[in-house]
Amino acid sequence: MRFLQTISFSILLIEINAKVSLDIASNTNANSNDIVLTCTVHGIQIIDIKTTRLWSVGEDYMLLCINGRSKNPKKYREKVLQGNEFSLTIFNLTESDLHVVYQCNYGFEAASKLIEADNPKVFLSLGLVTENIIFGGYIILTCAVNGINTIDRDVARQWEIGNDNQLLSFDGDISNHRKYEETILPGNEFNLKILNVTQADVNVTYRCRYGFDTATYFIKISESASLPRRGPCYPSSNISCHYAEIQKDEWNWKLNATSSFKEKLETKTYIPLLATLIPLAVLVVAVAVICIVIAKRKHQRKGN
Repeated sequence: MRFLQTISFSILLIEINAKVSLDIASNTNANSNDIVLTCTVHGIQIIDIKTTRLWSVGEDYMLLCINGRSKNPKKYREKVLQGNEFSLTIFNLTESDLHVVYQCNYGFEAASKLIEADNPKVFLSLGLVTENIIFGGYIILTCAVNGINTIDRDVARQWEIGNDNQLLSFDGDISNHRKYEETILPGNEFNLKILNVTQADVNVTYRCRYGFDTATYFIKISESASLPRRGPCYPSSNISCHYAEIQKDEWNWKLNATSSFKEKLETKTYIPLLATLIPLAVLVVAVAVICIVIAKRKHQRKGN
């Protein structure tokens, strides 16, 4: 695992050979990768800037700072504090900065400490991201690894389902690509997307694993009815179907509006058609009558 994932752990200062007049303390900032070591000179009220101050590290006492002058300003910075203290800030803490002895000197007095990283406090939390469950839709579960900054791809990730721990995904290797998708998110999260949701995907326990840590989540549906053909939305203990009902209402409205439009269109089509056919029918009848009258007159003339 990358060290940057452990730099937020608490710093242990193990005293090795501290003078009575000196003390070294450590302060950590949870929002950064820096640490601050503070050297306290007991028996005086204020730091005398004419007295030599220096910071060193390791068994060979490699010099880091002397009287405010840093060997590497991007890595180390000394600051004279109010009262009888001065400090050393170590920027962008790495593994090489730990498990070594740091020493501060004030004149001929010195104190040293061994800095070690405590064990990481990592725990998982698994939650449902999807606001509503719709059969045929999808569900997203997100697993957050609390205590680290980013997901380490070298640490095993797993998704399982059911009491028999059926494996769904291992390090992104999906058991069924048409059913599941895993995504590593920015930061300390990774999720599982369940596609084409059916009743088999609900009322069951899901489990995410990161290394040796585990978290579970039970997707509970409040109704146990069979899968309907329409309105396939069931509220879970923390999910609302209001959105699905709105979609259903919108569909019904569109359906009714379409039917109404068709009826109006048919009505508007029939009226002009009738207006055209009636005069045509009258004309045909009139022509037929004229033809009959002419035929009768010809017949009478032949008889005379």
